[in-house]
Amino acid sequence: MKKYTLIIILIALIFIPSSCEKMPDEVVDNFKLGVNSDFLEYTLVVQFVDAGNPITAPENIELKVLNNENNGLLDSEGKEGFTVDNGIASFILNPTSKPNSPDDIKTYNIYATASGFLPVNFTVNFTEDQKNQNLTINMVNTASPPEGVANNTKNIPLSGGNLNNTTSVSVASAGNKITGADLKIDSGTEFYDLDGNRISGGTLNVSLTHFDANGDASLNSFPGGFTPESVIGETGEEENIFFVTAGFASIDMNIAGTNVRKFSKPIEVTMEINPEGYNLETDSKIKVGDKIPVWSYEVESGQWVFEKEGIVVMDSEKLKVSFETDHLTWYNLDFYGRRCYKSKSIVIKAPGTDTYDYFYTELVYAYNDQPVSYYASKNMRLYNNAEINFYRCPLANCKFKIYSGSSWYNKGELIAETAPFFPCDENTTITLPASAFPEVISANVTFSCPDSNFEFKPSYYFYYKEKGSYWWRYGYMSNGKFQSYFMTPGKTYDFRTYFGGLVETEFTVSSGVNYITINSDEICEFAL
Repeated sequence: MKKYTLIIILIALIFIPSSCEKMPDEVVDNFKLGVNSDFLEYTLVVQFVDAGNPITAPENIELKVLNNENNGLLDSEGKEGFTVDNGIASFILNPTSKPNSPDDIKTYNIYATASGFLPVNFTVNFTEDQKNQNLTINMVNTASPPEGVANNTKNIPLSGGNLNNTTSVSVASAGNKITGADLKIDSGTEFYDLDGNRISGGTLNVSLTHFDANGDASLNSFPGGFTPESVIGETGEEENIFFVTAGFASIDMNIAGTNVRKFSKPIEVTMEINPEGYNLETDSKIKVGDKIPVWSYEVESGQWVFEKEGIVVMDSEKLKVSFETDHLTWYNLDFYGRRCYKSKSIVIKAPGTDTYDYFYTELVYAYNDQPVSYYASKNMRLYNNAEINFYRCPLANCKFKIYSGSSWYNKGELIAETAPFFPCDENTTITLPASAFPEVISANVTFSCPDSNFEFKPSYYFYYKEKGSYWWRYGYMSNGKFQSYFMTPGKTYDFRTYFGGLVETEFTVSSGVNYITINSDEICEFAL
């Protein structure tokens, strides 16, 4: 791959459509240097990681935007198709679809699949004050799941498409797995596809993946997050709900490659319950006799539906919940509460600073430090007097935490946290200590085309890490400027970004502000 200097790389990334009035296929045919900043006003970067080995990314990820009305979400080249390169997907919001008022939210659901991994469906929201989004999305490899997650895959012989003997598939609680799960299928069960057609074949393939209700890796892999966009509640109507999980499982079955979705006899699902788990209804630990709502989740659509209540029992000295079902999906044991449209403000105080950087932050429940959702656990742009608001925020007692690291798997040190507060009801303030802002490394970049007397400053995201390190940090260049408190003068850093493919280089930074002007006929000819 052709390599440029860091600055040329970031400049090259400003190749964007020159007119927002054209359809995506027309725009791609007319790429020019980025003089139309409208196309980069709203951006999204998604980093997919293997939850069990976060330094790697799933291969051959396929993406689908489920509700992409009027091509509102485009890839970073202005195309309708979406690609993932080294685990990174880059998007831009079509200017014709941007929010048109402070309370307008543009919402997109993205569905991602990869061979050997459980599929994921996640929601992205754009608002007037949330323009440059960056998310880390976990994908679970069933062959090597993360801590707190386990999978058991079993091939069960059939006779004429029927199950001859009652059988079970189990995930045991052992080692770092606190709870287990079991699936029982009765003798004589017949299997049907989504349309109700009976499936014939000689072997039933069953894959049971169970998730503990605690631990960063397991909770950050929760499908759709804990404040989902669409939930059909107990009333049969769509409700604004947040979840507090007691455990969840993915169950997949197929016969000769045809997915099983329904059964002639109900199957029984049993999940163990952590005795330290929290019952939101009683504000205490889970105990025998407690009722836990059972929810189904269709990962293909992102739809949650209330199914029934399960009752906690003691069996073989373990707390368990069992329930029957006649259809196949994800199943989750979740207490639930209500959520508000938009939280009050969390105000950042950073005395003595006048610049910003990206820190890993988490909004967590105060009672157990469980992340509220993947959208509330991410890199945020922090600076003095910054105001942070969360949409679809739980009506619950929470804390806001700021870390020195870059992700849930590389949190670094806890820098600051709030006292417990109710984000839907009250503003709160959090102060970053001076130690969070050591010497800042800055760059002020100008790209010049000598023959045309044209110059500009790029705006785009990038990732960087110290050479030899595992963990990437997120950065953003705005009008040719970026700064970082996480670089050291004289050290060399790897930089990468994605625009029609991976672009990467290394660069040795110096103290203070790096004023850089690039004069290059070659790059100008390539771009114009």
